[in-house]
Amino acid sequence: MTFAHILQKELLRRACTLDKSTIQLQRFKGMLHRKRRCRLSQQKHVDASAIEKVQQLSLVFQPIVSVKQEGTLIKGYETLLRHGDGVFFPFEVFHELTSSEASCDALNAWYEKTFEYYLTKYPETLFNLNIDMKQMKYASTWRMLKHISRYKGRICIELTEFYQVTTEENRRLFYESMNYFRSLGLAISFDDVGNGQHSLSFVTKNIHLVDTVKLSLLHFRHLDSDIMSLVLKMWVKISKTYHVNLVVEGIETMELANFLKERGICCQQGFIWGAPSPNLGH
Repeated sequence: MTFAHILQKELLRRACTLDKSTIQLQRFKGMLHRKRRCRLSQQKHVDASAIEKVQQLSLVFQPIVSVKQEGTLIKGYETLLRHGDGVFFPFEVFHELTSSEASCDALNAWYEKTFEYYLTKYPETLFNLNIDMKQMKYASTWRMLKHISRYKGRICIELTEFYQVTTEENRRLFYESMNYFRSLGLAISFDDVGNGQHSLSFVTKNIHLVDTVKLSLLHFRHLDSDIMSLVLKMWVKISKTYHVNLVVEGIETMELANFLKERGICCQQGFIWGAPSPNLGH
């Protein structure tokens, strides 16, 4: 067999091998494409389910007032999430919407659009926006906050007490998130101090990171007035020592409002000053 024949045979063999490799590659690409289409189909299903829940969400607002001798002044509003005809925070729906990246993306898209609507409609109003640390696991939350931060000076991030910083990953997320809020020029508050993650120990260790602490008296209804007075005195002392604002929530009677005012607590929130409503009153 001549060299020319050997060379021709080798070229034919390589061509056949190349054809087989090409076919295998095409099959592999096809398999990946089918898997990708399957994932996208599942993703669309998740998005559709999330969107259905998101479409039933709404915001209501409760005034935060400053109580003084000359009268009361609305300082801003806490923004509260509702679902359908519900009058309380929709824990189950919120848990579902923050359990995956796709559903949280849908939630954050709605938050951004809706919150920006109110920020634009009421250009002189201050808003407290509740954020759960669970939301901060997703990039879309960071993007949403960055987009609305152009209204900085009118937004306070009200960090809820339902998260835990018991793991290194959660601790890192907490501090990275706090730094991010501050870098965007957003004010920060600890909600419901004395409850959940916001224990006395945790709050006092991290109080330098916030502008405001919020104390709800709804958790202390069982205390008599003397003990209640001591609890309030402690938080007043803490707020003054660390130079942060103190807002007391759960004010339902004028008697309690005056009780607080006599102890120097002027920033109050509760049904006596206005129930959560979709309408902002000035």
